[in-house]
Amino acid sequence: MGVVRLLQREVFPKYREYSQQLANVYRLMSSSFAKDSVETLCKIRGYPLGESSQHEYLKDNPLGYFEVSDVYPFREFPKELGLFSKNGELLLNGRYIIPVTSVGGDLVSLIGYFDDFKRYITLSTPFFSKSAMFFRYNEAYKLSWGSYNGVVFLVEGIFDCISLWSLGLPCIATMGSSVSAIKGDLLKVFRKVIAIPDDDETGRKALNRYAKTGWKVPSNTVMVEFHGGVAEIGGASLPCKDMDNFVTWYEADDVREMLLSFVDSREEIDELILI
Repeated sequence: MGVVRLLQREVFPKYREYSQQLANVYRLMSSSFAKDSVETLCKIRGYPLGESSQHEYLKDNPLGYFEVSDVYPFREFPKELGLFSKNGELLLNGRYIIPVTSVGGDLVSLIGYFDDFKRYITLSTPFFSKSAMFFRYNEAYKLSWGSYNGVVFLVEGIFDCISLWSLGLPCIATMGSSVSAIKGDLLKVFRKVIAIPDDDETGRKALNRYAKTGWKVPSNTVMVEFHGGVAEIGGASLPCKDMDNFVTWYEADDVREMLLSFVDSREEIDELILI
């Protein structure tokens, strides 16, 4: 898809137009969501049904599974929304649909998730930028200043973020393994940022905010070095590498208490070690 070039006076009207059209796309997709979307997604992600905080959260905030055989209605939308591949395939067909909003709460893209080799497919709409946007920023800002005195948690993945939301914690996701200087500026609106990269090589590099590979977080941030170790689940030994695993495999109240203990930390880099 070619680059969309706009004059300055044209940007805001086009932004509104594309956001509204994308909202219409999302409503049309929602009408085709499978009725058992939540339960199936929980099984895919390994969330216990009826007893996990994630299952309860997703029942109230469902990510619907979208699949249609007739894609013609979607061809009526502007090509700039990037709904179709070069081969004419509806990109998000057969995937769970995750809405992504701007800082102000406007819908700017849709992400299709499925547990296959692609994992995530993001619509390359004109006003979406992974290098300048977080997942659930607008919602986290409201909860952070409404109930947590300006504290927010920062994680890598969308499902890490959803899992912390299931504990009632304000959380945003980088939607990747990096935090740019632009994103760092967006974090300055919070009083305290608790940043928790994944327990892997890339996550370790993210901890040093001054290094080239580090997250460019502001001074109001405590970086948490997460050592998840190995959990014994159903007789199997599984690595606990991120916040999604942590919330799934451990008691919700214990996880919440451990995470909130970093609110008073004055360290640039602190540690969370599971024994």
